[in-house]
Amino acid sequence: MESNVIIDPQYEEKASGFLKKAVIGLVCASFPIASIVAIILGSGNHKAIVDYVNAGGMHTPKIKTCAVLSKGAFYGGIGMTIFYVVYFICAFLMLSAYLFSTLPNQH
Repeated sequence: MESNVIIDPQYEEKASGFLKKAVIGLVCASFPIASIVAIILGSGNHKAIVDYVNAGGMHTPKIKTCAVLSKGAFYGGIGMTIFYVVYFICAFLMLSAYLFSTLPNQH
C-alpha cells in the first residue's frame, strides 16, 4: 500500500520550535514584567503556527497543542498583566496609607 501523506522534512524542527516558544510564553506569563513579553510571544507564535498550517504544513496533534499553548500564553499574559497592575497599585496605596499614618499629628 502506498501512503498519500506528504511529510514535511522540516516538521520536527518547526514543531519543536513552536513548542519551545509556547512553553516559554506560558512561563513568562507568571512574572510581572515578563507577562508583557508573554503576550507578544504567544501572539507571534500563534500567528506563525497559523501561517505554517495555511502554507500546507502538517496539522498534527503536536501542532494543535502548540497553538493552544500559544493562545494560553497570550491570554495568560493579558490576565497576569492586569493582575500585577492592580496588585502594585494596591501595594502602593497601602504603603502610602501606612507612611501617612505614622506622621506626627500637626494639631
